[in-house]
Amino acid sequence: MRPLTTLLVLIGMGVAMAGAGRAQPPVAPAAAKTPAAKAAERVQAANAQSVQDASHGRYLEASFGLLANLGVASASEIKDPDVFDQWAQVMSTMTGMATFNPAKGPDFQVSESQVADLRAATGVAAIPEIVRRARKTRIVILDENHLEPRSRAFGLQVARALRPLGYTVLAAEALHRGADDGEVQAKMDKLSADGYVRQSSGYYLDDPVFADFLRQSLALGYRLVSYEFGGDFVSEAQRDQDQTDNLVRRAVRKYPNAKILIYSGEHHLAKRPIAIEGGQAEWMAQRLKQATGIDPLTIDQGGLTPLPMNRSNADLYGIAVRKAHGRSVVLMRDGKPLTVGLLAGSIDLQVIHPQSATVDGRPGWLAQMGRKPRPIPPSLLPKSGVRLVQAFVAREADDTIPIDQVLVTAGQPAPALMLPPVAVRYVAKDVKAEWLANLAGEKRP
Repeated sequence: MRPLTTLLVLIGMGVAMAGAGRAQPPVAPAAAKTPAAKAAERVQAANAQSVQDASHGRYLEASFGLLANLGVASASEIKDPDVFDQWAQVMSTMTGMATFNPAKGPDFQVSESQVADLRAATGVAAIPEIVRRARKTRIVILDENHLEPRSRAFGLQVARALRPLGYTVLAAEALHRGADDGEVQAKMDKLSADGYVRQSSGYYLDDPVFADFLRQSLALGYRLVSYEFGGDFVSEAQRDQDQTDNLVRRAVRKYPNAKILIYSGEHHLAKRPIAIEGGQAEWMAQRLKQATGIDPLTIDQGGLTPLPMNRSNADLYGIAVRKAHGRSVVLMRDGKPLTVGLLAGSIDLQVIHPQSATVDGRPGWLAQMGRKPRPIPPSLLPKSGVRLVQAFVAREADDTIPIDQVLVTAGQPAPALMLPPVAVRYVAKDVKAEWLANLAGEKRP
């Protein structure tokens, strides 16, 4: 999912024609916009505003405000699947959980043989298997589901496990793009010196889990590399070629003796074409292998989740999760890795995470990031309405990302903040009363 850009509407303006004393024919008025065109323009403008708000740490405006700007009383009324994903992505930064998108339907088919293989597969512990295979290469590529913060927590687990093997470079697609290598390197050097990312560091980094993944990776000694394409979007093929070129220059050649962990969006780690983009697209991992001669270890954790970004006609996660037994596993069939779904046959390993338990109102996997529950100070609990309570690492700048944040509703049990053993400062922000009234159906913009 890429953030939508603002729809630009050009309105023709009549210009007086030059003439020697002659009356000019009237200029025909611009055709009136249809109700459908106006509605589409409103949706695009609301979505673009949400993207901007989220990029500047305005989480309530980007979620509750988005619904108000759309004129809907609940997210279930959002008909555009990309706009729903935008809302869901922002909400996940405040809850740690993905949200089912009713605007999406199945967009690819899986064969009966794949389903049969999946039923017959076994699961082995993911991290030891990743480590075993990572010893044999210089590049590991791990993907994510952009709508599930849990992906980022597992990314940190992988970064920790690979560090003793000599992996010292972390290239993250989410870091803000740039075409000039020197300018981008200066930004990466600044992040390393600070030890944390900021609101301006990258769009998906507004998620506290993602920001802490990079914060802790920097503390482990990783060098950050930004590799997203630097120009205007032309095509997926050009995007993946630009990603590859940037990785070759900024990581593989710049650090010739280093081992590299690449953290990407789903699909980009495919080493063969997959059943989208006409089934012919060469993705970043395939191009990188061709450009460097290095066969990367590719690990998918986005395809088999409860709420995948691309849905199949079968409940693959419902079958696969039975292999997990409370731990993250990779699928094996007859002693060999099994991959199914959209990325079947194009990746090396496929990770299944167990169903998430809830502890103190929060996802239990947050504890794997070195956090423990801490009650919200009583003075910050709302007496009415809904409040966003944020905790920031005290030593970090004002434009940093919260270490954690939660939504608290007056009169309901307050979830805990999941915090590391560091000093924090708190910020509390109330959801506007008119937004809550809109959600209750009492007011429609």
